[in-house]
Amino acid sequence: MSPLRIFCLIMTVAFLYATVVQYNDPDPYYWMPIYLVPAAISLLIYFGRGTNALKGILLVLALVYFAGSFFMWPAHWEGVALQHGMKTINIEEGRESLGLAIAGFTLVIYFLSLSRTKRIIT
Repeated sequence: MSPLRIFCLIMTVAFLYATVVQYNDPDPYYWMPIYLVPAAISLLIYFGRGTNALKGILLVLALVYFAGSFFMWPAHWEGVALQHGMKTINIEEGRESLGLAIAGFTLVIYFLSLSRTKRIIT
């Protein structure tokens, strides 16, 4: 199995996990689709489906995710861990910002991998 396929599997599981833990968030209808999109893209690339069509939108999607990460960045960085069971808005925004950045970097990796090779599944 190629390194790209392994990465696709890992990121699919990670994004699906991120989707599932949004069920108790105050706004899951925003965040669940945000994480389902890169999960679906990861699966499509894993199976080698629609890669030509995906290549055209991967950078655009990555820029959208990076812009979201920039605008979600907290006013004061407090990390992403819960301390003493208290959750502050800065921790929540930090988590959301980092999640968007991870999705953006994943999409860039996919774009570079698809641009570099003609056949990604070997």
